[in-house]
Formats: sequence, C-alpha cells, structure tokens
Amino acid sequence: MKTDTTNDLVERIFKVARLMKDEMSYTHDVTHLSILQIQTLFFLKHDKDKNISMSDIAAYFRIELPSATSLVNKLCDQKLVERRADQNDRRLVLITLTADGKTMLEDAMCARRKKLEKILSYLSEKEKSDLSSIFKTLYNKLQVK
Repeated sequence: MKTDTTNDLVERIFKVARLMKDEMSYTHDVTHLSILQIQTLFFLKHDKDKNISMSDIAAYFRIELPSATSLVNKLCDQKLVERRADQNDRRLVLITLTADGKTMLEDAMCARRKKLEKILSYLSEKEKSDLSSIFKTLYNKLQVK
C-alpha cells in the first residue's frame, strides 16, 4: 500500500522532472538538435573505441532500425556524423562522430552543465549533499536490475 509520502514524492518527481526538462532543453540556445540527436552524439563519443553500427544505435535507444536510420541521416546531413563501411564486412555500416559533431556536443554539454548548475544553485550545500546521496542510492539500486 502506498503511503501519502510516497504519493506526494511521485507527484513531485514528475513535476520537477517536467520543469527540469523544459529548463534543460538543448533547442533553446546552443543547438537546433533534438535531445535524441544530442544523446546519439554523446553515445558515439563515449563508445568511440567500439565500432557503432545502426543496429547498436537502435538497440541502445530502444527504437526500430528505420527510426535509427532516419536519426543518423539527419545527423549526416548536418555533417555531425559520418557513415563508413566495416573493413571486414562491407555490408555493415558504421557510424562515427565528425569533428563538427564533437564540437557541437561539447558546446551543448557545456550549456547543459551551466543550466544544471543554475538549477542546483537553489539548494544549500547540505541539500546538494543529501540529493547526491539519494541519487547514488537510486543509481546503485537501479543498476542491479
């Protein structure tokens, strides 16, 4: 049975998440890219040692292959990523981040960090510490699943 505290917390989480999503939107300043496009650049940057295929992108974001292809096509059109054939299997198309893609991602991440720092400035150091502890606990519990 859910307690009033749990119900209140669930409601507040949804409200804060919505406000933060609005505040953290990438499209308002640095880029004209969607959040999914930015996340794709982030995925490519952080898995740069791995050969990333269209299927990897679809699996990571839990989207269908045609949707991943459309996503990558838009990034290719803007010269933020490029396709190349796998040397061992020419049928396999690999996706890599371009220099422009890296720059766009760095600018977007810097802007996002500044926005998040502004949001966190509303909290005291004690509140930040408590929030950090709560997020660590949640992260660790969710990682186990």
